[in-house]
Amino acid sequence: MPDGKLVEVAVSGTDRIESARITGDFFLEPPEARAELEAAIEGHSFEVDRETLVASIESVDARLIGFDHDHLAEATLEAIE
Repeated sequence: MPDGKLVEVAVSGTDRIESARITGDFFLEPPEARAELEAAIEGHSFEVDRETLVASIESVDARLIGFDHDHLAEATLEAIE
């Protein structure tokens, strides 16, 4: 991400995202929100669109520092590919 932090998402599953793991050089407030963000990504079909992912990620009450909801959705879509 230009001028931002490194954010990577790893996903696993058969036809749906059964597990998501967010890693990278970034900050969240509160730090415990990582598990909630991962849960917001999990359960979606591998055919999920960006808007749906962004809406799910935005539903988590967290302050993302150095990246935004759209960056996290993009990293998730890249992990699906």
